[in-house]
Amino acid sequence: MPIWMMDSEEIIKEVIEAGFVVILVAVRADLLGEEWLGRKIDERFVADLRGHDRSIDPCGENGEFHTLVLDCPIFKKKLKIARSEASKREGLWFLDVLEFEAEEK
Repeated sequence: MPIWMMDSEEIIKEVIEAGFVVILVAVRADLLGEEWLGRKIDERFVADLRGHDRSIDPCGENGEFHTLVLDCPIFKKKLKIARSEASKREGLWFLDVLEFEAEEK
């Protein structure tokens, strides 16, 4: 579903309320630091993002960040990152997932 021109704060609220577990796996280094990697998108994330830089779209629709869905209502199992490391390349911080597990819900 295209979300262009929709209210990003409403969209992210719906995603959170629907039970999605989403984390940041890449962030633009000029906008967000390494400490944002692995952050779960929840109400606190949205508040912290607004406090950090109001120009950043809460859904990352302008390429500010990229995400990974660890769990959602239609997944039979949830993903758990067992081992990861941060790296910086080409102006982005990445959470490189080295090992993961699929766990029962």
